[in-house]
Amino acid sequence: MKNIFWLLLFFCSVALAQPNGELLASQCFQCHGFNGHSKGEIDSIAGESASDLYGDLKEFQNNGKNDIMSKQSRLYTDEELKAIAIYFSTVR
Repeated sequence: MKNIFWLLLFFCSVALAQPNGELLASQCFQCHGFNGHSKGEIDSIAGESASDLYGDLKEFQNNGKNDIMSKQSRLYTDEELKAIAIYFSTVR
């Protein structure tokens, strides 16, 4: 009985786990710079509004184009895109 309790607790915690925005956002560092602070021609995204970032990511995800941002955004779920947007909005 005790083992069943721990097994159920484990699966419930996995099911309720929130995506890790910082970990997911690390893929973005390649172009947008570490923590979203770009040193090149690509826009810095650190400190931008979470709703604006999420909107931009959804637009890329749904635009049907074959550019890098569209391809990358299609790799994530809505919850993961929200987590990425929230993460970058908190970075200063």
